Amino acid sequence: MRQSNPLDASMPVWLDGQGEPIACIEKIRVMNDNFAELQRVLIDALEDGILIGADEARLRACFAALANEVPLPLVGARQAEGCAG
Repeated sequence: MRQSNPLDASMPVWLDGQGEPIACIEKIRVMNDNFAELQRVLIDALEDGILIGADEARLRACFAALANEVPLPLVGARQAEGCAG
């Protein structure tokens, strides 16, 4: 059976480092909110780029590269508070 996001079936299932679904509703809510915000920003950036004449495929490639290369300065610096898992 396919798992779904308990708060919004249109969102990804958020997994922990061991590949298990995150169970804490507050953590899922934060991730859903972050994902939705990123979607809105990416849509705006894609539309702006296309309107000024940029190549859509190139824009998408650049945004994907950005996501893959963004630094994570706080990872490992502190443990998440709140629910476990």
